Amino acid sequence: MFKNTRELINLMNDSYAKRVDVFASEKAAKYSDEAIRKAFFEILGEDKLTWQNWRNHKNEIFTIIENVLNTNLPLAWEDSQFYNQFVESKNGLLGDTNEFVVEDYSTLIACSFSGNHWDTDRKKVGGRKAFSLPTQWIYVHVYDDFERFLKGLNSFAEFVIAMQKAMNKRVDQLVYGAFAAGGNYLPTDFRVTGSYDRTKMLELIQRVATASGQNVVIAGTKIALSALVSATPAALLSEQQKQEIATSGQLLNLTSLGVMGVEIPQTFIKGTFQFALPQNIIYVLPANEKFIKVWFEGDTRARDLTEIQTHDQTMDSQIQTKVGVGVVFSSVFGIYTVQ
Repeated sequence: MFKNTRELINLMNDSYAKRVDVFASEKAAKYSDEAIRKAFFEILGEDKLTWQNWRNHKNEIFTIIENVLNTNLPLAWEDSQFYNQFVESKNGLLGDTNEFVVEDYSTLIACSFSGNHWDTDRKKVGGRKAFSLPTQWIYVHVYDDFERFLKGLNSFAEFVIAMQKAMNKRVDQLVYGAFAAGGNYLPTDFRVTGSYDRTKMLELIQRVATASGQNVVIAGTKIALSALVSATPAALLSEQQKQEIATSGQLLNLTSLGVMGVEIPQTFIKGTFQFALPQNIIYVLPANEKFIKVWFEGDTRARDLTEIQTHDQTMDSQIQTKVGVGVVFSSVFGIYTVQ
């Protein structure tokens, strides 16, 4: 069916990215999963999955899955508004280098003096710094899913999406954990605590805009940003704002603060049902700064665990990949803790 493994990998990537739907007929898209399934049966040498053909050919199948995930795992965060706004990501498999460059600012102020002498204070002009992110392995450990795919109980796209979602969730946890910790180092002038007050928020916005020299945005979880709605009397809402609240439950485009709002998707702390991000903090951030850095090294690795290790006869697989996450602010930002 396929001349080589690369053709199969290309079809799997096109199927997952829905390029088959765009460039081929609906009929071709409908049967792409079946073509992929038959290709795996050709590798196994039979039209069903057995203990022996899996044992004899699993390494070929794992190689294919590793290559597909190397391509698709980084796509998991590319469609997120939060990531597009605040995250700079690089992919080593595309030839990128694990190096990020940020401005190294000290505040540069033009001063006035009496003149007729050179005895003035000097200030260092900010330069640029390059740094690399330390990396760590993240993994997904599953059983039975590939078997379900070969039996036609799920699609390949569903299998990859499940892997992507799990990996993306772990990256989210790393990003949000580092992001939330960044507020611990802010000067007190950039932290506000108390009941939500529009004037105090405007002052914080102006403080961050002045310090950074940039436009700013506000960001927070859905619950945190709900303070903008609850603090605005219904009588003062414009018709456009009422429409935005009615359709989205939030004020993100029409905050009445002169800035845009960005919702930060919430996630759980690993192994718990506790939220990773505080639900009562609104962040005031420079609008054009991608302060979160994500390095995808790839080298995705897949393997199975034998019956000796699992003590049963399930299809037990583990997939690992390597990423680095860091948060670097070249300027200050603001935190409003609503109580």
